[in-house]
Amino acid sequence: MRPKTELQIHLNRLDDNYEQLKKIAPHNEIIFMVKANGYGHGILEIVSFAYYELGIKNFGVASVGEAKLIRQMLPKILVKLYVFSDLDLLGSKELYTEYNITPVISYIDELKEFLESSDFKHTPLVLKFNTGMNRLGIEYDELQKVIELLKKHARLSIDHLMTHFANSYLPLKKEDKTHRQFDLFKKIKQELKGAGLSVLEDSVANSGAIEQQFGLECSHIRPGLMLYGAKSHPKSSWQGKCISDFKTVVLKSVLFKKGMPIGYGSQPCHEDGTVLYLPVGYGDGVFTYYSGKKINLYQRQAKILGRVNMDITSIFFEKPPRDFKRNDDFYLWGQGASEASELAYQLKTTAYQLFTGISHRVPRRYLK
Repeated sequence: MRPKTELQIHLNRLDDNYEQLKKIAPHNEIIFMVKANGYGHGILEIVSFAYYELGIKNFGVASVGEAKLIRQMLPKILVKLYVFSDLDLLGSKELYTEYNITPVISYIDELKEFLESSDFKHTPLVLKFNTGMNRLGIEYDELQKVIELLKKHARLSIDHLMTHFANSYLPLKKEDKTHRQFDLFKKIKQELKGAGLSVLEDSVANSGAIEQQFGLECSHIRPGLMLYGAKSHPKSSWQGKCISDFKTVVLKSVLFKKGMPIGYGSQPCHEDGTVLYLPVGYGDGVFTYYSGKKINLYQRQAKILGRVNMDITSIFFEKPPRDFKRNDDFYLWGQGASEASELAYQLKTTAYQLFTGISHRVPRRYLK
């Protein structure tokens, strides 16, 4: 663990973000995406707060192992757990049935296994179709085979139908790819109904779509990033608050002259200024490829100087925002340092990676 370095998680901000979300989508049920350890914020703590304090009863994860963790915490509570990308349905069927976990079916052979196994007789049927993401999902040209399989096994009701948008993080334009994906999804849904099959629930809207109030005519929405407080794109109108602050301390502050070398490779300093050494590096989630990037911190332009090490990062300011001393608190995001979304854009990455990249070496501290 890293002394004096921590990810501070403000659960009241999650509450605020949820209230904002309900104003955008007051009539939709929510499947809260908590995969990748609650986007790096701690899956059990996030789910516990979301269920007990916010009343959310549907959660989405990537693997059956993540779902099992949640179910062990909430064993007797009627919570739906959706697994989106586990690739071994039959190999994990005991876990699915024992822990009442719902697989999202994305392959035609997986659907066949699901229907032929008596273990899944009472498991909700959730189908995901590929409408253009070209990652996971049953293909449109397999739709008739899906219909035949469902009728053959007398499974005439689809509990949940979904797809995933590829470009909804971009500003929507008429007849763009997101619109075309949604049109194909509606066509699939109509053809299923035309074949005598009922669709009880459906969802298409991830965070980017929800922010733009697109796809809300479906029964459910699937927010992830937005509830953690980050924006899906720079022009987004979403005003959620980042639920975490990444705090560390200053190891030392050094005056540098132009040309002075620093760190591995002896990179010369580009101009006179001050370098702050922070006790975080790629062992904590500040990655090497951030080296050399210009960022804004505390409303000042800064630069990650030299190569990011496993345990140390050097931040250059021409004029520091204040006179930092050894052991002074320093925030990489939050507390006036920067917004996580803004920092991600400057680092040419995503807020997803900022959040999920924070390693287990950094303690999480939960604040209400």
